[in-house]
Parts: sequence; C-alpha cells; structure tokens
Amino acid sequence: MAPALLLIPAALASFILAFGTGVEFVRFTSLRPLLGGIPEPRGPDARQGWLAAVQDRSILVPLAWDLGLLLLFVGQHSLMATDTVKAWMSRYFGVLQRSLYVACTALALQVYYHVLGLGEPLALKSPRALRLFSHLRHPVCVELLTVLWVVPTLGTDRLLLALLLTLYLGLAHGLDQQDLRYLRAQLQRKLHLLSRPQEGEAE
Repeated sequence: MAPALLLIPAALASFILAFGTGVEFVRFTSLRPLLGGIPEPRGPDARQGWLAAVQDRSILVPLAWDLGLLLLFVGQHSLMATDTVKAWMSRYFGVLQRSLYVACTALALQVYYHVLGLGEPLALKSPRALRLFSHLRHPVCVELLTVLWVVPTLGTDRLLLALLLTLYLGLAHGLDQQDLRYLRAQLQRKLHLLSRPQEGEAE
C-alpha cells in the first residue's frame, strides 16, 4: 500500500502541469488583452475596426487559409476517430491502424508547414539544437521510463521490458560539454523570459 501512495504526488504534479498548460493556452489564445496588460478597444471605434477588417481582402485571405488548415487538422482527427473509419482501418490494416492515424496527422501538419512556407520542422532548429537531438532520445522517453519503473511490483516480463528499454535509451545518451552549455543557455533564457514583467505591468 505504501509504494502505491508514492504515486499520488507524481499524479498530482502531472495534473497541475497539465492544468497549468491548459490555462496558459487559453490565456494566450483568448485572454491575452485582458491578462497581458494590452487594452481591448471598446466603443464605436472598435466596431468600425471590425467592419473594416471583414472587408479587407488582405485580412480575409489569410483568415481563410487559417480556417482551411484548422478544418483539415480537426477533420482528419475527427473523421479517423469515428467507429466506422476505425473499424474499416482495423479490418484492412490490422495493428497498423494506429500508426496510419499518426501518419495522417503528421501529413496534415506537413501541409500546414508547406502552406506557411516553413519547410521541414527540424530545418527551423539551430545547429546546436540539432546536435543535441543527435545525442539523446526524445525527452518524452523519460515519461516512458517513469511509467515502466514507478509501480508497486514488477512482473518478470515488465522487468525485462523496463531493463531493455532503459538500456536502449541510455546507450543513445551521449551528451557532452557543448550540449550541456547549450542546455544551460536555454534554461537561463527561459528563466529570464518568465521573470520579465509583461507589457503594461508595473515593474
């Protein structure tokens, strides 16, 4: 019973992190003028601004592209998540059904990158970031190791899986001093951004 209780703080921390991420997303997309110190226009001037915007082709065309890209992403997710499509994919692709779903999601995101002229996602990364990625597995693998090891008991098959995957992830972990300097610089940059007052906020 005691080892199981140790999972409660981890689960609570995960919930707080996920909830905080959701709140930050809502703040960024919907409440930025309110919480970020940027005043929202009100009155007749605001109404005239909206009327001018919906008649301006230079604004409507990008909005139409944004709407199309959003509908592509939402449509792909919703359509492929229906029971009918999942049953059809399972019948013809078997265990690859989920992999096909992920591949189609990646394809939808590639269309987004192509329309915006962004190219390959990794092409936007700095050489130092690409060098770091070549020296370690994806950071999400830490979550996988946590799920595998932080349990009250380990069966033989689960122990074998945990050992082999830990070895697999550990062998690819070859960070050096240059990588550590880059990680330290990124951490300092993020801490600086978090500590900087927002626009309109008193220092």
